[in-house]
Amino acid sequence: MATFQTVSEALDAQRNALVNEYVSRAWRMWRSLTPADFWNDAVTQGVSAYITQQQIAFVKQMRRLGISYANTMLGMVGVTGRTAQVPEYVVVRDNTDPWKVSARPADAYRSFAVKTPDIRPHGWDDLNDAVYETVQSWLDAAERQLSDNALTDGVAAQNRASEEYFKASGIKRFRRVIHPELSKTGTCGLCVVAATNVFSRSDLMPLHNRCKCTVAPIRDNIDPGLKLNSDDLQKIYDAASMAGGGGSGTAARNLTQLRVSVRNDSELGPILTRSDWKQNDEAPKWRMPDTIMTQQQMRRMYERATVFNAKYAELLNSSDNSLSFHYDGRSYTFRKGAHVKQAWDYVRSMLSYSRGWLGLAA
Repeated sequence: MATFQTVSEALDAQRNALVNEYVSRAWRMWRSLTPADFWNDAVTQGVSAYITQQQIAFVKQMRRLGISYANTMLGMVGVTGRTAQVPEYVVVRDNTDPWKVSARPADAYRSFAVKTPDIRPHGWDDLNDAVYETVQSWLDAAERQLSDNALTDGVAAQNRASEEYFKASGIKRFRRVIHPELSKTGTCGLCVVAATNVFSRSDLMPLHNRCKCTVAPIRDNIDPGLKLNSDDLQKIYDAASMAGGGGSGTAARNLTQLRVSVRNDSELGPILTRSDWKQNDEAPKWRMPDTIMTQQQMRRMYERATVFNAKYAELLNSSDNSLSFHYDGRSYTFRKGAHVKQAWDYVRSMLSYSRGWLGLAA
């Protein structure tokens, strides 16, 4: 018979598998580029357009996982015979769109590369050992950005779908469940402090970058997350005490004295931070992503794909080797190269995909 623990462990395993599969697929695409390709917006925008469709499929999978988990958990707290209607896909972030997020590994690569402007290899064969080590650090930054985005977005999508399902099924309270087994260094202090919180129907459980916490329903006196958290929290405090030399060690005291605040991130919404973290008052206000926002972001990506499609045609039909232009608050330079035609195909695929999503005629 399934228990709260086994359901939670099954969720962990499935979530890890989906995140790892998506990251692996997306990274293979980025890793197929040459060092010069990372500086060519014609290539990086095409690759990120391709990855965006993969990201949308990934978010759909994570939402389905969250709904399946929520349905199982509801049955275990005695809520049966209800089938809540939850959208298959909702964008994860406000004030951006999936295509822009998918392009961030290339931005991370460049932000590290500009620190050593004297190193600009064209291909992988141009690298000696010293240069290779430097370029590898740029690639590592790009891969970390990809992994961070995938885990953060995947967990947010899964948890929001679970919360939507709980609320639509009449659940009025739920709890965050920590997962120290999923991190090499264990649950972060922010989540440890917040693990005793109970959230109501009007709340959205705050996360943070790479957060692995999940949600569990509370019904009457049935609170599965409390038991799961209590066992893990005791282990964490015991380990902290041992690290501090036993008794009420320094590490344990640091955990109990940590002060946590909930602030609004302009893309992800409520996030856990240390109380001394400074809010950026100039950042755009966050709104909860919904189907209307999803349509708006899809429209934005459709318009970008339309403009970029024309720019690829202009570049490849010109005798010039590059084309610079400004769009949506950013400057782009498209350059001719071996991978540009393939990148153009990816953008045309994104154009077709977003047009179909919006129900527009070809």
